[in-house]
Amino acid sequence: MKIVYLDQLHWIEVAKHINGASCKPGTREALSYMKELSSSKKAVFPLSLSHYYETLKHLNHENRKRLAETMKLLSHNFTIASTEKIVAHECRKALAKLIKIDYSDQEFNFLGKGFEHALGKSFGWSLSWPTPELIPEDVRLKIENDLWNILEEAFLSGVLKIGNNKYPFHKKIDFSPENKFKAHLEEWKGCASSMTANELQRKIYSITFTDIYKPLCEAVYQLKIPLKKLENIGDKGAYFLLNAMPTRKVDMHLREQWAKNGQLKPKQSDLNDWIYIGAAICY
Repeated sequence: MKIVYLDQLHWIEVAKHINGASCKPGTREALSYMKELSSSKKAVFPLSLSHYYETLKHLNHENRKRLAETMKLLSHNFTIASTEKIVAHECRKALAKLIKIDYSDQEFNFLGKGFEHALGKSFGWSLSWPTPELIPEDVRLKIENDLWNILEEAFLSGVLKIGNNKYPFHKKIDFSPENKFKAHLEEWKGCASSMTANELQRKIYSITFTDIYKPLCEAVYQLKIPLKKLENIGDKGAYFLLNAMPTRKVDMHLREQWAKNGQLKPKQSDLNDWIYIGAAICY
């Protein structure tokens, strides 16, 4: 089954068509093909945490609700793993490859279901039934599942729907991470002109290694790797490690392209695109 990751802009176009609004040419055909692939289970169209975040940016709760309904319809509640889970998995796998130990990560799944999978955290949510023995298990499970589906829709749309009543809630989005990353790209773009090729490479490796230092330390602990085995890996070993991690390899490639092109224009959406589309490319 193919995993097809759609950018937020594509979801918006599809939602426009479903709701009878003007949309770009080809959207109707694309939607028909998506439904065909989805119903035949030849492809899945998962969401990421970025889609939840981007949807909540819309101030109009009716628009958010319609967009969320489209996403739920076509994604079937499939989501991709959080960035933290992906990087942690890649750290363990790359370390095992570097020091040549057998390792199979049975815990990692790129594709999963719901907001918890996208967030990378479990709420451990369950209902406490006062007299469960009086209610058949299938009934209890049905009620719990229905309640969780209501919450899942609310996480995505920012609108809690109970019966015919709708209760919009909207927390003001903090754009400081996006603005910080945008400012970083503004400083970084075109910087290759002031460095040698070797200096640029070392700079990129250094930034990338710093980004994964914490999950890398956790992976060393989880795999029970003696520190002595890592003392003498040197630059060559560190470079091998980073290049054995698919998402970091994409990250370094993007960073290199920005360094070599001073004409690129940073946008507020670059952070989410960089993180989630980069991950989707790899998996």
